[in-house]
Amino acid sequence: MNTKSIFTCFAGFVTLMLSGFLFYEVIFKSYFSKLMENMGDCFLQEPPILPMVIAHLCFSIILLIILRYNNVTSFMNGIKRSWLIIILIMTWYDAWAFTYIPQMNLPTAIIDVAVNSTCSLLAAGVMGWVLGQYKS
Repeated sequence: MNTKSIFTCFAGFVTLMLSGFLFYEVIFKSYFSKLMENMGDCFLQEPPILPMVIAHLCFSIILLIILRYNNVTSFMNGIKRSWLIIILIMTWYDAWAFTYIPQMNLPTAIIDVAVNSTCSLLAAGVMGWVLGQYKS
């Protein structure tokens, strides 16, 4: 990995962490808190940070591969070139949740897909912008 890739992955990671915190812990906190209470022991009330860090780093690398393959060099191009794969991945994840979370329902899945897609699209945009800051 070169410096451009490392900085781009880091920018994506930071964006995913901060936007996830903003949406899940600030904007939709009451909704998701109530949801977690209803799910009982199906979810950890306070998830461990290390798996979250690993997941965001892995997803940043996936986004980097997509963005580099498409020669993205701007914020909007990052969003335009990755929106479909991001929505498909998030829909896939929540569709699987119906198989192992008995309390999962369609409104929850729609909100989760929307929030996760928004966070991921923001990260893709930031990563596209960072890629554009480096001259080839």
